[in-house]
Amino acid sequence: MSVPEFKANDQNIPTSLKARCPEVVKGFEATYGAKPDFVSRSPGRVNLIGEHIDYADFSVLPLAIDVDMLCAVKVLDEKNPSITLSNDDSRFAQRKFDLPLDGSYVTIDPSVSDWSNYFKCGLHVAHEFLKEIAPAKFAAAPLAGMQVYCKGNVPTGSGLSSSAAFICAVALAVIKANMGADYHVSKKDLTRITVVAEHYVGVNNGGMDQAASVCGEEDHALYVEFKPELKATAFKFPELKNDEVSFVIANTLVVSNKFETAPTNYNLRVVEVTAAANVLANKYGVVLKHIGASNLNKGNLRDFMNAYYARYHNAPEPWDGDVTTGIERLTKMVELVEEALGSKKDGFTVEETAAALNCSKEEFTKDYLTTYPVRFQVLKLYQRARHVYTEALRVLKALKVMTGTKFDTDADFFKAFGGLMNQSQESCDKLYECSCPETDKICEIALANGSFGSRLTGAGWGGCTVHLVPSSKVESVKNALINQFYKVKYPKITDTELHDAIIVSKPALGSCLCDL
Repeated sequence: MSVPEFKANDQNIPTSLKARCPEVVKGFEATYGAKPDFVSRSPGRVNLIGEHIDYADFSVLPLAIDVDMLCAVKVLDEKNPSITLSNDDSRFAQRKFDLPLDGSYVTIDPSVSDWSNYFKCGLHVAHEFLKEIAPAKFAAAPLAGMQVYCKGNVPTGSGLSSSAAFICAVALAVIKANMGADYHVSKKDLTRITVVAEHYVGVNNGGMDQAASVCGEEDHALYVEFKPELKATAFKFPELKNDEVSFVIANTLVVSNKFETAPTNYNLRVVEVTAAANVLANKYGVVLKHIGASNLNKGNLRDFMNAYYARYHNAPEPWDGDVTTGIERLTKMVELVEEALGSKKDGFTVEETAAALNCSKEEFTKDYLTTYPVRFQVLKLYQRARHVYTEALRVLKALKVMTGTKFDTDADFFKAFGGLMNQSQESCDKLYECSCPETDKICEIALANGSFGSRLTGAGWGGCTVHLVPSSKVESVKNALINQFYKVKYPKITDTELHDAIIVSKPALGSCLCDL
Protein backbone atom coordinates (compact mmCIF):
# COMPACT_ATOMS: atom_id res chain seq x y z
CA MET A 1 0.00 0.00 0.00
CA SER A 2 1.41 3.37 -1.03
CA VAL A 3 1.73 6.44 1.15
CA PRO A 4 -1.47 8.46 0.48
CA GLU A 5 -1.22 11.53 -1.73
CA PHE A 6 -3.72 14.38 -1.88
CA LYS A 7 -4.28 17.55 -3.86
CA ALA A 8 -4.63 20.75 -1.86
CA ASN A 9 -8.20 21.20 -3.11
CA ASP A 10 -9.30 17.56 -2.66
CA GLN A 11 -12.64 17.08 -0.93
CA ASN A 12 -11.30 14.04 0.96
CA ILE A 13 -8.16 15.72 2.29
CA PRO A 14 -7.71 14.81 6.00
CA THR A 15 -8.92 17.45 8.45
CA SER A 16 -5.48 17.88 10.04
CA LEU A 17 -3.81 18.37 6.67
CA LYS A 18 -6.50 20.77 5.48
CA ALA A 19 -5.96 22.98 8.53
CA ARG A 20 -2.16 22.78 8.71
CA CYS A 21 -1.11 22.83 5.04
CA PRO A 22 -1.92 26.53 4.45
CA GLU A 23 0.14 27.44 7.54
CA VAL A 24 3.32 25.73 6.37
CA VAL A 25 2.84 27.04 2.81
CA LYS A 26 2.50 30.57 4.16
CA GLY A 27 5.69 30.15 6.19
CA PHE A 28 7.54 28.82 3.15
CA GLU A 29 6.43 31.76 1.00
CA ALA A 30 7.47 34.27 3.66
CA THR A 31 10.90 32.64 3.98
CA TYR A 32 11.78 31.95 0.34
CA GLY A 33 9.54 34.36 -1.62
CA ALA A 34 8.18 31.53 -3.76
CA LYS A 35 5.51 28.85 -3.67
CA PRO A 36 6.45 25.28 -2.64
CA ASP A 37 5.72 22.31 -4.91
CA PHE A 38 4.35 19.96 -2.24
CA VAL A 39 4.07 19.27 1.49
CA SER A 40 5.12 16.03 3.18
CA ARG A 41 3.67 15.17 6.58
CA SER A 42 4.22 12.58 9.29
CA PRO A 43 2.62 12.45 12.76
CA GLY A 44 3.71 11.68 16.29
CA ARG A 45 2.49 8.55 18.03
CA VAL A 46 1.31 7.27 21.37
CA ASN A 47 1.58 3.68 22.60
CA LEU A 48 -1.69 2.37 24.09
CA ILE A 49 -0.49 -0.96 25.46
CA GLY A 50 2.82 -2.80 25.17
CA GLU A 51 5.45 -1.01 27.26
CA HIS A 52 9.00 -2.33 27.55
CA ILE A 53 8.23 -5.48 25.58
CA ASP A 54 9.54 -4.47 22.15
CA TYR A 55 13.11 -5.40 23.10
CA ALA A 56 11.78 -8.88 23.89
CA ASP A 57 10.34 -8.88 20.32
CA PHE A 58 6.71 -8.83 21.52
CA SER A 59 4.13 -6.84 19.58
CA VAL A 60 2.79 -3.45 20.66
CA LEU A 61 -0.35 -1.38 20.06
CA PRO A 62 0.36 2.28 19.21
CA LEU A 63 -1.58 4.79 17.11
CA ALA A 64 -0.72 7.94 15.19
CA ILE A 65 -1.97 11.17 16.79
CA ASP A 66 -3.14 14.59 15.64
CA VAL A 67 0.19 16.33 16.09
CA ASP A 68 2.67 16.21 13.26
CA MET A 69 5.65 17.53 11.31
CA LEU A 70 5.07 19.15 7.93
CA CYS A 71 7.78 19.94 5.40
CA ALA A 72 6.96 22.32 2.55
CA VAL A 73 9.35 21.68 -0.33
CA LYS A 74 10.38 23.37 -3.55
CA VAL A 75 12.55 21.31 -5.90
CA LEU A 76 15.41 23.29 -7.47
CA ASP A 77 17.06 22.71 -10.82
CA GLU A 78 20.62 23.72 -9.96
CA LYS A 79 24.01 22.97 -11.49
CA ASN A 80 25.49 22.79 -7.98
CA PRO A 81 22.55 21.50 -5.94
CA SER A 82 22.12 22.38 -2.28
CA ILE A 83 19.50 22.10 0.45
CA THR A 84 18.32 25.11 2.42
CA LEU A 85 16.54 24.19 5.60
CA SER A 86 14.31 26.54 7.61
CA ASN A 87 12.08 25.99 10.63
CA ASP A 88 8.99 27.76 11.91
CA ASP A 89 10.44 27.43 15.43
CA SER A 90 12.95 30.24 15.96
CA ARG A 91 15.04 28.00 18.23
CA PHE A 92 16.19 26.16 15.11
CA ALA A 93 18.35 28.36 12.90
CA GLN A 94 18.39 28.14 9.11
CA ARG A 95 20.92 25.74 7.66
CA LYS A 96 22.30 25.27 4.15
CA PHE A 97 24.55 22.53 2.80
CA ASP A 98 25.73 21.39 -0.62
CA LEU A 99 24.88 18.01 -2.11
CA PRO A 100 27.94 16.05 -3.30
CA LEU A 101 28.17 16.11 -7.11
CA ASP A 102 29.45 12.52 -7.24
CA GLY A 103 26.31 11.16 -5.56
CA SER A 104 28.01 10.38 -2.25
CA TYR A 105 26.19 10.83 1.03
CA VAL A 106 26.00 14.04 3.03
CA THR A 107 28.16 13.75 6.17
CA ILE A 108 26.48 13.47 9.57
CA ASP A 109 28.50 14.37 12.66
CA PRO A 110 26.65 12.86 15.67
CA SER A 111 29.00 14.64 18.08
CA VAL A 112 27.41 17.95 17.08
CA SER A 113 23.93 18.56 18.53
CA ASP A 114 22.03 20.34 15.76
CA TRP A 115 18.51 19.91 14.45
CA SER A 116 19.80 19.59 10.89
CA ASN A 117 21.38 16.24 11.84
CA TYR A 118 17.90 14.72 12.09
CA PHE A 119 17.08 16.11 8.66
CA LYS A 120 20.31 14.54 7.36
CA CYS A 121 19.27 11.19 8.87
CA GLY A 122 16.07 11.24 6.82
CA LEU A 123 18.04 12.44 3.79
CA HIS A 124 20.60 9.65 4.17
CA VAL A 125 18.15 6.74 4.31
CA ALA A 126 16.13 8.22 1.45
CA HIS A 127 19.34 8.58 -0.60
CA GLU A 128 20.22 4.93 0.10
CA PHE A 129 16.74 3.94 -1.03
CA LEU A 130 17.01 5.98 -4.24
CA LYS A 131 20.30 4.26 -5.07
CA GLU A 132 18.57 0.94 -4.43
CA ILE A 133 15.54 1.54 -6.70
CA ALA A 134 17.20 3.65 -9.42
CA PRO A 135 20.96 2.94 -9.43
CA ALA A 136 21.49 4.22 -12.94
CA LYS A 137 20.15 7.63 -11.95
CA PHE A 138 21.60 8.04 -8.46
CA ALA A 139 24.76 5.90 -8.24
CA ALA A 140 27.12 8.68 -9.29
CA ALA A 141 24.94 11.79 -9.64
CA PRO A 142 23.74 14.31 -7.06
CA LEU A 143 20.29 14.52 -5.55
CA ALA A 144 17.96 17.36 -6.50
CA GLY A 145 18.42 20.60 -4.62
CA MET A 146 15.59 21.68 -2.34
CA GLN A 147 14.28 24.55 -0.31
CA VAL A 148 12.56 23.15 2.78
CA TYR A 149 10.39 24.81 5.43
CA CYS A 150 9.49 22.74 8.51
CA LYS A 151 6.60 23.30 10.90
CA GLY A 152 5.86 20.82 13.66
CA ASN A 153 3.69 20.64 16.77
CA VAL A 154 4.84 17.34 18.26
CA PRO A 155 6.28 18.41 21.65
CA THR A 156 9.98 17.59 21.77
CA GLY A 157 11.21 15.41 24.62
CA SER A 158 7.68 14.28 25.45
CA GLY A 159 7.95 10.65 24.37
CA LEU A 160 5.57 11.19 21.44
CA SER A 161 8.27 10.57 18.81
CA SER A 162 8.88 14.05 17.43
CA SER A 163 12.17 12.85 15.93
CA ALA A 164 10.51 9.93 14.11
CA ALA A 165 7.81 12.25 12.74
CA PHE A 166 10.50 14.62 11.44
CA ILE A 167 12.66 11.92 9.88
CA CYS A 168 9.72 10.16 8.22
CA ALA A 169 8.46 13.45 6.75
CA VAL A 170 11.96 14.27 5.49
CA ALA A 171 12.59 10.87 3.90
CA LEU A 172 9.20 11.02 2.18
CA ALA A 173 9.98 14.53 0.89
CA VAL A 174 13.39 13.55 -0.49
CA ILE A 175 11.97 10.55 -2.34
CA LYS A 176 9.14 12.65 -3.78
CA ALA A 177 11.50 15.47 -4.84
CA ASN A 178 13.83 13.08 -6.66
CA MET A 179 11.40 10.53 -8.15
CA GLY A 180 8.65 12.94 -9.21
CA ALA A 181 4.89 12.61 -9.46
CA ASP A 182 4.81 9.18 -11.10
CA TYR A 183 6.53 7.30 -8.27
CA HIS A 184 4.56 6.28 -5.19
CA VAL A 185 6.58 4.95 -2.26
CA SER A 186 4.99 2.14 -0.26
CA LYS A 187 4.34 2.39 3.47
CA LYS A 188 6.38 -0.77 3.92
CA ASP A 189 9.44 0.72 2.20
CA LEU A 190 9.16 4.06 4.01
CA THR A 191 8.93 2.24 7.35
CA ARG A 192 11.80 -0.10 6.48
CA ILE A 193 14.24 2.67 5.57
CA THR A 194 13.38 5.08 8.40
CA VAL A 195 13.66 2.47 11.18
CA VAL A 196 17.47 2.71 11.07
CA ALA A 197 17.67 6.47 10.43
CA GLU A 198 18.32 7.60 14.00
CA HIS A 199 21.21 5.16 14.30
CA TYR A 200 23.24 7.79 12.43
CA VAL A 201 22.96 10.13 15.42
CA GLY A 202 23.66 7.35 17.90
CA VAL A 203 20.08 6.50 18.88
CA ASN A 204 19.21 2.78 18.91
CA ASN A 205 15.47 2.26 18.41
CA GLY A 206 13.26 -0.68 17.58
CA GLY A 207 10.88 0.46 14.83
CA MET A 208 7.58 1.08 16.63
CA ASP A 209 7.81 4.87 16.31
CA GLN A 210 8.42 4.85 12.57
CA ALA A 211 5.82 2.14 11.89
CA ALA A 212 3.16 4.08 13.79
CA SER A 213 4.06 7.40 12.16
CA VAL A 214 4.05 6.01 8.62
CA CYS A 215 1.20 3.49 8.84
CA GLY A 216 -1.32 5.26 11.05
CA GLU A 217 -4.95 5.31 9.93
CA GLU A 218 -7.88 7.37 11.15
CA ASP A 219 -9.97 5.54 13.79
CA HIS A 220 -7.47 2.65 13.91
CA ALA A 221 -4.82 1.36 16.29
CA LEU A 222 -1.79 -0.43 14.87
CA TYR A 223 -0.70 -3.94 15.79
CA VAL A 224 3.06 -3.59 15.30
CA GLU A 225 4.95 -6.87 15.10
CA PHE A 226 8.75 -7.19 15.19
CA LYS A 227 9.06 -10.89 14.34
CA PRO A 228 9.32 -12.60 11.94
CA GLU A 229 9.53 -9.14 10.30
CA LEU A 230 8.55 -5.58 11.16
CA LYS A 231 4.90 -5.19 10.19
CA ALA A 232 2.07 -2.82 11.14
CA THR A 233 -1.54 -3.95 10.76
CA ALA A 234 -4.37 -1.46 11.31
CA PHE A 235 -7.35 -2.49 13.46
CA LYS A 236 -10.42 -0.26 13.62
CA PHE A 237 -11.96 0.80 16.88
CA PRO A 238 -15.58 -0.36 17.19
CA GLU A 239 -18.39 1.90 15.98
CA LEU A 240 -20.04 3.25 19.11
CA LYS A 241 -23.72 4.08 19.49
CA ASN A 242 -23.64 7.47 21.21
CA ASP A 243 -20.04 8.55 21.66
CA GLU A 244 -16.61 8.50 20.04
CA VAL A 245 -13.21 7.22 21.12
CA SER A 246 -10.78 9.98 22.07
CA PHE A 247 -7.41 9.99 23.77
CA VAL A 248 -6.15 12.64 26.15
CA ILE A 249 -2.35 12.73 26.26
CA ALA A 250 -1.02 14.55 29.32
CA ASN A 251 2.65 15.32 29.89
CA THR A 252 3.90 14.97 33.46
CA LEU A 253 6.58 17.58 32.62
CA VAL A 254 8.99 15.31 34.46
CA VAL A 255 12.07 14.77 32.32
CA SER A 256 14.16 11.69 33.00
CA ASN A 257 17.79 12.13 31.96
CA LYS A 258 18.23 8.84 30.12
CA PHE A 259 22.03 8.91 30.31
CA GLU A 260 22.17 9.57 34.05
CA THR A 261 19.36 7.19 35.03
CA ALA A 262 20.12 4.35 32.58
CA PRO A 263 22.20 2.28 35.07
CA THR A 264 19.21 1.98 37.42
CA ASN A 265 16.41 2.22 34.85
CA TYR A 266 16.55 1.21 31.19
CA ASN A 267 19.91 -0.59 31.11
CA LEU A 268 19.10 -2.51 34.26
CA ARG A 269 15.73 -3.64 32.88
CA VAL A 270 17.46 -4.98 29.75
CA VAL A 271 19.85 -6.99 31.92
CA GLU A 272 17.02 -8.27 34.14
CA VAL A 273 14.71 -9.46 31.34
CA THR A 274 17.63 -11.06 29.49
CA ALA A 275 18.81 -12.85 32.61
CA ALA A 276 15.23 -13.97 33.33
CA ALA A 277 14.92 -15.52 29.86
CA ASN A 278 18.14 -17.45 30.33
CA VAL A 279 17.30 -18.60 33.87
CA LEU A 280 13.98 -19.93 32.53
CA ALA A 281 15.78 -21.64 29.64
CA ASN A 282 18.19 -23.33 32.04
CA LYS A 283 15.37 -24.36 34.38
CA TYR A 284 13.37 -26.02 31.58
CA GLY A 285 16.33 -27.39 29.63
CA VAL A 286 15.99 -25.48 26.39
CA VAL A 287 18.43 -23.49 24.26
CA LEU A 288 17.53 -19.96 23.20
CA LYS A 289 17.81 -19.36 19.46
CA HIS A 290 17.76 -15.74 18.40
CA ILE A 291 17.78 -14.51 14.81
CA GLY A 292 19.33 -11.09 14.33
CA ALA A 293 20.89 -8.73 16.85
CA SER A 294 19.79 -9.05 20.47
CA ASN A 295 20.51 -7.39 23.79
CA LEU A 296 23.67 -8.91 25.32
CA ASN A 297 23.56 -11.54 22.50
CA LYS A 298 21.76 -13.85 24.90
CA GLY A 299 18.24 -14.35 23.54
CA ASN A 300 15.05 -12.99 25.09
CA LEU A 301 11.72 -13.95 26.65
CA ARG A 302 10.06 -14.52 23.28
CA ASP A 303 12.91 -16.86 22.34
CA PHE A 304 12.26 -18.81 25.54
CA MET A 305 8.56 -19.13 24.70
CA ASN A 306 9.40 -20.47 21.26
CA ALA A 307 12.02 -22.89 22.61
CA TYR A 308 9.68 -24.16 25.33
CA TYR A 309 6.87 -24.85 22.85
CA ALA A 310 9.28 -26.52 20.43
CA ARG A 311 10.46 -28.96 23.10
CA TYR A 312 7.34 -29.61 25.18
CA HIS A 313 4.50 -29.09 22.70
CA ASN A 314 6.02 -30.24 19.40
CA ALA A 315 5.74 -26.77 17.87
CA PRO A 316 9.02 -26.39 15.96
CA GLU A 317 7.97 -23.18 14.18
CA PRO A 318 8.25 -19.95 16.21
CA TRP A 319 5.06 -18.11 17.12
CA ASP A 320 3.89 -16.24 14.02
CA GLY A 321 1.85 -13.53 15.78
CA ASP A 322 -1.53 -15.30 15.62
CA VAL A 323 -3.64 -13.81 18.40
CA THR A 324 -5.37 -16.97 19.67
CA THR A 325 -2.14 -18.99 19.72
CA GLY A 326 -0.32 -16.09 21.36
CA ILE A 327 -2.87 -15.82 24.17
CA GLU A 328 -2.56 -19.54 24.87
CA ARG A 329 1.24 -19.51 24.90
CA LEU A 330 1.66 -16.31 26.89
CA THR A 331 -0.78 -17.57 29.52
CA LYS A 332 1.45 -20.62 29.89
CA MET A 333 4.54 -18.40 30.18
CA VAL A 334 2.97 -16.49 33.07
CA GLU A 335 2.44 -19.84 34.84
CA LEU A 336 6.08 -20.83 34.24
CA VAL A 337 7.37 -17.52 35.62
CA GLU A 338 5.35 -18.14 38.78
CA GLU A 339 6.62 -21.71 39.00
CA ALA A 340 10.30 -21.01 38.30
CA LEU A 341 10.85 -17.52 39.70
CA GLY A 342 7.98 -16.92 42.13
CA SER A 343 9.90 -18.13 45.18
CA LYS A 344 12.37 -15.26 44.75
CA LYS A 345 10.04 -12.26 44.65
CA ASP A 346 12.49 -10.32 46.84
CA GLY A 347 15.01 -10.54 44.03
CA PHE A 348 18.10 -12.53 43.03
CA THR A 349 21.60 -11.64 44.17
CA VAL A 350 24.42 -11.94 41.64
CA GLU A 351 25.44 -15.23 43.28
CA GLU A 352 21.88 -16.61 43.12
CA THR A 353 21.48 -15.58 39.48
CA ALA A 354 24.78 -17.18 38.54
CA ALA A 355 23.75 -20.38 40.32
CA ALA A 356 20.42 -20.40 38.45
CA LEU A 357 22.40 -20.14 35.21
CA ASN A 358 24.93 -22.83 36.21
CA CYS A 359 27.82 -20.43 35.84
CA SER A 360 30.30 -18.71 38.11
CA LYS A 361 29.77 -15.26 39.55
CA GLU A 362 32.68 -14.05 37.41
CA GLU A 363 31.18 -15.50 34.22
CA PHE A 364 27.80 -13.91 34.97
CA THR A 365 29.39 -10.54 35.63
CA LYS A 366 31.37 -10.70 32.39
CA ASP A 367 28.41 -11.82 30.26
CA TYR A 368 25.65 -9.66 31.74
CA LEU A 369 27.04 -6.75 33.74
CA THR A 370 29.82 -5.26 31.64
CA THR A 371 28.08 -4.39 28.34
CA TYR A 372 25.95 -1.61 29.86
CA PRO A 373 26.64 0.30 33.09
CA VAL A 374 24.20 -0.92 35.78
CA ARG A 375 23.65 -0.38 39.51
CA PHE A 376 21.47 -2.59 41.73
CA GLN A 377 21.11 -4.41 45.03
CA VAL A 378 19.20 -7.39 43.64
CA LEU A 379 17.91 -8.42 40.20
CA LYS A 380 14.12 -8.58 40.08
CA LEU A 381 13.79 -11.37 37.55
CA TYR A 382 10.31 -12.46 38.62
CA GLN A 383 8.75 -9.01 38.41
CA ARG A 384 10.33 -8.11 35.08
CA ALA A 385 9.50 -11.40 33.37
CA ARG A 386 5.93 -11.36 34.69
CA HIS A 387 5.46 -7.81 33.38
CA VAL A 388 6.75 -8.67 29.90
CA TYR A 389 4.55 -11.75 29.48
CA THR A 390 1.40 -10.21 30.99
CA GLU A 391 1.89 -6.99 29.00
CA ALA A 392 2.31 -8.94 25.75
CA LEU A 393 -0.85 -10.81 26.71
CA ARG A 394 -2.73 -7.53 27.25
CA VAL A 395 -1.82 -6.38 23.74
CA LEU A 396 -3.47 -9.49 22.29
CA LYS A 397 -6.49 -9.20 24.58
CA ALA A 398 -6.89 -5.58 23.48
CA LEU A 399 -7.01 -6.74 19.86
CA LYS A 400 -9.71 -9.25 20.80
CA VAL A 401 -11.70 -6.46 22.45
CA MET A 402 -11.42 -4.36 19.28
CA THR A 403 -12.21 -7.10 16.78
CA GLY A 404 -14.01 -10.01 18.34
CA THR A 405 -16.29 -8.67 21.03
CA LYS A 406 -19.87 -7.39 20.76
CA PHE A 407 -20.83 -4.57 23.11
CA ASP A 408 -24.36 -3.75 24.23
CA THR A 409 -23.40 -0.25 25.32
CA ASP A 410 -20.58 2.21 24.66
CA ALA A 411 -19.57 1.93 28.30
CA ASP A 412 -18.99 -1.81 27.87
CA PHE A 413 -16.28 -1.13 25.28
CA PHE A 414 -14.67 1.64 27.30
CA LYS A 415 -14.60 -0.56 30.42
CA ALA A 416 -13.12 -3.56 28.56
CA PHE A 417 -10.37 -1.68 26.72
CA GLY A 418 -9.77 0.79 29.54
CA GLY A 419 -9.46 -2.03 32.04
CA LEU A 420 -6.52 -3.45 30.07
CA MET A 421 -4.85 -0.01 30.02
CA ASN A 422 -5.29 0.24 33.80
CA GLN A 423 -3.80 -3.22 34.28
CA SER A 424 -0.87 -2.14 32.13
CA GLN A 425 -0.26 0.90 34.32
CA GLU A 426 -0.45 -1.25 37.46
CA SER A 427 2.14 -3.61 35.99
CA CYS A 428 4.42 -0.78 34.84
CA ASP A 429 4.22 0.72 38.32
CA LYS A 430 4.47 -2.34 40.54
CA LEU A 431 6.34 -4.94 38.44
CA TYR A 432 8.50 -2.93 36.04
CA GLU A 433 8.82 0.08 38.35
CA CYS A 434 8.93 2.61 35.51
CA SER A 435 6.16 4.93 36.69
CA CYS A 436 6.61 7.98 38.92
CA PRO A 437 4.44 9.88 41.46
CA GLU A 438 3.39 12.49 38.88
CA THR A 439 2.22 9.81 36.45
CA ASP A 440 0.30 8.07 39.23
CA LYS A 441 -1.39 11.34 40.24
CA ILE A 442 -2.40 12.26 36.69
CA CYS A 443 -3.90 8.79 36.18
CA GLU A 444 -5.80 9.01 39.46
CA ILE A 445 -7.30 12.41 38.54
CA ALA A 446 -8.18 11.37 34.99
CA LEU A 447 -9.91 8.16 36.11
CA ALA A 448 -11.97 10.10 38.66
CA ASN A 449 -13.19 12.53 36.00
CA GLY A 450 -14.17 10.46 32.98
CA SER A 451 -11.22 8.40 31.78
CA PHE A 452 -11.79 4.64 31.51
CA GLY A 453 -8.12 3.72 31.05
CA SER A 454 -5.07 5.69 32.15
CA ARG A 455 -1.42 4.76 31.93
CA LEU A 456 2.08 5.96 31.21
CA THR A 457 3.24 5.83 27.61
CA GLY A 458 6.79 5.67 26.35
CA ALA A 459 9.67 4.48 28.50
CA GLY A 460 8.19 5.97 31.67
CA TRP A 461 10.02 7.51 34.64
CA GLY A 462 8.23 10.73 33.64
CA GLY A 463 7.18 11.84 30.17
CA CYS A 464 3.61 11.41 28.95
CA THR A 465 0.45 9.61 30.02
CA VAL A 466 -2.42 8.46 27.79
CA HIS A 467 -6.10 8.26 28.74
CA LEU A 468 -9.03 6.55 26.98
CA VAL A 469 -11.86 9.06 27.19
CA PRO A 470 -15.29 9.25 25.54
CA SER A 471 -15.43 12.45 23.49
CA SER A 472 -18.26 13.69 25.71
CA LYS A 473 -15.92 13.57 28.75
CA VAL A 474 -12.80 15.14 27.24
CA GLU A 475 -13.35 18.63 28.65
CA SER A 476 -14.09 17.21 32.10
CA VAL A 477 -10.80 15.31 32.12
CA LYS A 478 -8.82 18.26 30.73
CA ASN A 479 -10.21 20.72 33.27
CA ALA A 480 -9.59 18.34 36.16
CA LEU A 481 -5.98 17.82 35.10
CA ILE A 482 -5.40 21.56 34.73
CA ASN A 483 -6.92 22.48 38.10
CA GLN A 484 -5.93 19.48 40.20
CA PHE A 485 -2.51 18.65 38.77
CA TYR A 486 -0.83 21.29 36.63
CA LYS A 487 -1.83 24.39 38.62
CA VAL A 488 -1.03 22.61 41.88
CA LYS A 489 2.24 20.99 40.85
CA TYR A 490 3.39 23.88 38.64
CA PRO A 491 1.70 27.06 40.00
CA LYS A 492 3.62 29.31 37.56
CA ILE A 493 2.65 27.32 34.46
CA THR A 494 1.63 29.54 31.52
CA ASP A 495 -1.34 29.08 29.19
CA THR A 496 1.07 28.21 26.36
CA GLU A 497 2.75 25.55 28.48
CA LEU A 498 -0.66 24.14 29.43
CA HIS A 499 -1.68 24.04 25.78
CA ASP A 500 1.45 22.05 24.95
CA ALA A 501 1.10 19.76 27.99
CA ILE A 502 -2.34 18.35 27.07
CA ILE A 503 -3.12 16.93 23.63
CA VAL A 504 -6.54 15.61 22.66
CA SER A 505 -6.47 13.26 19.70
CA LYS A 506 -8.40 10.65 17.84
CA PRO A 507 -6.40 7.96 16.00
CA ALA A 508 -4.90 9.85 13.05
CA LEU A 509 -3.65 9.29 9.52
CA GLY A 510 0.02 8.44 9.12
CA SER A 511 2.51 9.83 6.60
CA CYS A 512 1.06 11.53 3.52
CA LEU A 513 1.82 14.00 0.73
CA CYS A 514 -0.08 17.04 -0.47
CA ASP A 515 0.56 18.39 -3.97
CA LEU A 516 0.02 22.13 -4.29
